[in-house]
Amino acid sequence: MSDFWKDAVDAHDHKLIISLLAAGLRLDEARDVAQEAWLRLIENSARLERIELPGLVIRQASFIVADRRRASRHRVHSQDADVLPAPETAEGNTHARQLLEAVNAELATATPRARDVFFAVLDAPDEAHRTLAAKEGLSLQRFRQVLCEVRAKLRRGVEKP
Repeated sequence: MSDFWKDAVDAHDHKLIISLLAAGLRLDEARDVAQEAWLRLIENSARLERIELPGLVIRQASFIVADRRRASRHRVHSQDADVLPAPETAEGNTHARQLLEAVNAELATATPRARDVFFAVLDAPDEAHRTLAAKEGLSLQRFRQVLCEVRAKLRRGVEKP
């Protein structure tokens, strides 16, 4: 490692660790991500026109954190798929029925507009949101906002113990 990078790490590593802790990482995770961020930055430094520290290394670390969170969510979802009972079994049918009841209960408390948006997407999953929004008399942004709100409401309802 060159003297430039040794000095850079000495000068800015603490700020990087603090920013990672502020992002919600544990200390051991923050140190691990910081080390990986420095390594990536050093490896790719030849391709960079200028290096502004600590901003560049903090940005690199944020990409690493985002990648790790995305990968962990993917692992959780794939593990959940293995845990869900098969719908062909009695246990699977009971579970499916409970999920449907939870979804219906949450949809019953949603506004009519929210239900319309949700069912518009459900009925035409391949249709562009812009087209569906126009049919519902909403702007694209508002349509997507309502859809996100309904989906979040349904997720909360399904995840309740």
